[in-house]
Amino acid sequence: MSDVPRGPDWWQDKDGRWYPGHVSPSEDEERTRKEPLESPPRSKEEDEENLPEYFARTYGWGEESDDGEPILVIGGSNDSDDGDPKYTTLTERASTTVHQPVRSTFPPDLFSGSLGVVGSVLLVIGSFLDWATAGGSLTSGAIDGIADSNGIGTLITGGICAFVAGLLLSGQRKRWVGLAMIISAGIAIALSIYSIVDITSTSNSIPENILSRFPTIDAAFANNAKLDFDLGLWAVLGGSVISFLAGLSGFKRHT
Repeated sequence: MSDVPRGPDWWQDKDGRWYPGHVSPSEDEERTRKEPLESPPRSKEEDEENLPEYFARTYGWGEESDDGEPILVIGGSNDSDDGDPKYTTLTERASTTVHQPVRSTFPPDLFSGSLGVVGSVLLVIGSFLDWATAGGSLTSGAIDGIADSNGIGTLITGGICAFVAGLLLSGQRKRWVGLAMIISAGIAIALSIYSIVDITSTSNSIPENILSRFPTIDAAFANNAKLDFDLGLWAVLGGSVISFLAGLSGFKRHT
């Protein structure tokens, strides 16, 4: 077969190709039927219709990892390219995390919070102790803080101060935190002062009550009867003052 005749006995088919004389038209047609048709060479440029297939084959788009999240494959290699260093495969997990704005956190107020903890501990413990005991010529008797309504009040305010102190230590640098400590500690101070005045008044009235009940008793002995302030009342008073100072400090250190 040739595009030009090479002898006088060559003949031309319908497609314009030339054959030698010993090749019959029937043999040429049979040979042509047996030969596989060659597919046209595929263009290296991808058209719009096969772009999804092209990107899926080249970059691995559309694949999923074991946990169902999409992955992105950059580059590629096959078994025949394992020994060639120019072929590399980089697999990265596509980020699916939605970044939320981070809220600014404030450092804890260690000074005010520590003062508040100390003050609240003194308030709570002092509420369970005796606030006054018999003194002078008196041999027995005591005033218990919890038995008195004032002791219950200092216990409640001590719990509130402990909670507010925890807020200061956790970084709650707001005005209302320090203000809550100031109000609670102020109530505890008022209760402590009222208890001091009340116990003092009760102690001063003891000799008169003894003389009225026992006219024949020795006046010196009766006048020596009194009540002495005990550790519980001083602990409550000191704890309330310390808590009040902690509230002032936290109120001034607000942000």
